[in-house]
Amino acid sequence: MINVYFKRVIGILVCCGFCVLLGPTTEIQAAHDPTIDSPLEQTIDDVIKQFRRKGTLASTERTSFVVHDLTRGKKLVSINENRQMMAASLVKNFVMLIYFHEVKQGRLYHSNRNKEHLKKMIRYSSNTSTNYFMRLLGGPYRVNSKLRANYPVFKHTKIIEYIPANGRTYRNLTSARDLNEFYVRLWNNKLPYSDKMKYYFELPNGDYIYKKTRIPASAKVLNKTGTVYGLIGDSGIIVMRDPKGNLRPYVFTGLIEDKTKTNTRRRRISFGAWVGQRANILRRVSERVYDYIDNTYGGSFVLR
Repeated sequence: MINVYFKRVIGILVCCGFCVLLGPTTEIQAAHDPTIDSPLEQTIDDVIKQFRRKGTLASTERTSFVVHDLTRGKKLVSINENRQMMAASLVKNFVMLIYFHEVKQGRLYHSNRNKEHLKKMIRYSSNTSTNYFMRLLGGPYRVNSKLRANYPVFKHTKIIEYIPANGRTYRNLTSARDLNEFYVRLWNNKLPYSDKMKYYFELPNGDYIYKKTRIPASAKVLNKTGTVYGLIGDSGIIVMRDPKGNLRPYVFTGLIEDKTKTNTRRRRISFGAWVGQRANILRRVSERVYDYIDNTYGGSFVLR
């Protein structure tokens, strides 16, 4: 009888242990990808779990992160990067891409008026200027079709709607993977008029990955944010120098989405407060990424 009892207990423990192993213990989808071997991925995962335990991040919120070392051409972090999310103003990257594609093809002229609208769209995140370019390019459907036909690598990005007057755009979509791929190609001059696009992304703007962080002022940032009640994100290139003065650029992309917040009845705090809390999360993660990259190349940055 005792042997039977212990066999049953052991069977239950093994069964339960197996179930625990199968359970969703992490947000990292690519944990077993042999090309991702840096401890940075686990560091970011731990930070996100801390914010979940504190209650800052709700169970309805999903996160995506990608970090790509441009010096080595190596992806260091892949956390839910293929998860398609609301694009908000991050869609403006791809609108600008198709604009310059058409300029390169000789179908549009890079006029002073267009230059001014580009500055407003990227630096100040003007929705009016974004819609100006969508109309210039034939509307959202045409922009999306040109993106699909000429840049199929951006497989999760869909441009479906103009940005409404109130800024509440929920239908346009993208992913951390697509945003990372965009900046990798941009840095390597693989996109049309990459030099011109870099100019606009480098203009001082609001960001969630550099300002209000402990990242040194000597770092250079090329980025674009996306913000709507339900999605906050930032993606861009941070350029640092190692102790020998060599450039050490990397791409950082961070997205936080809560689809329940598209329903106004599910909003418990103000838009500003909601954004502020999540912007703080992206900044804390960004600091840890900088710390890791800097130390990788012999730097002495210490995050305290």
